[in-house]
Amino acid sequence: MSYQNFEKAIELAKQCKFYRTIGGEPDEVITKSETLLNIKFSIQNQRFYVKLGYLSFYGHEIYGIDPNDLFGTLEGNSVAYALHDRKEYNLPKEWLPIYFFDDGYMGYLDYSQLNEDGEPPVIVAIYDGEKYVITEKIAEDLGDFILRLVEEQLARQ
Repeated sequence: MSYQNFEKAIELAKQCKFYRTIGGEPDEVITKSETLLNIKFSIQNQRFYVKLGYLSFYGHEIYGIDPNDLFGTLEGNSVAYALHDRKEYNLPKEWLPIYFFDDGYMGYLDYSQLNEDGEPPVIVAIYDGEKYVITEKIAEDLGDFILRLVEEQLARQ
């Protein structure tokens, strides 16, 4: 629930098996993504894109952004995924897809519910054929979410 948890998470992630990032995104990519999505990324979300761009480790993938591949590969690209699902399934415009759970559920940053630090929580939702249904809030912010995944993975290694 703090920027310190975010920093701790991205440092610990380096110890996970099969750790991979793209090494960060330039400001132009972040700005273009924000414009296309009509969302101003939170501090943690911005720092994630600047420092890592994308994060993958042993069975986990935190989506990155690619505003130039809007409808190509959806998996792994929050921009394309959000724009596609907004158009096709009426995804709430404040939700940013960041993680796919194996059971069909998605993890989203919910920009309609910013905390006192201006950070959105991570929620889990599924499209039921008519609308998106939130099943739970699983983390106070992006840093807490990544830290939980990393700590669980490191405990299994």
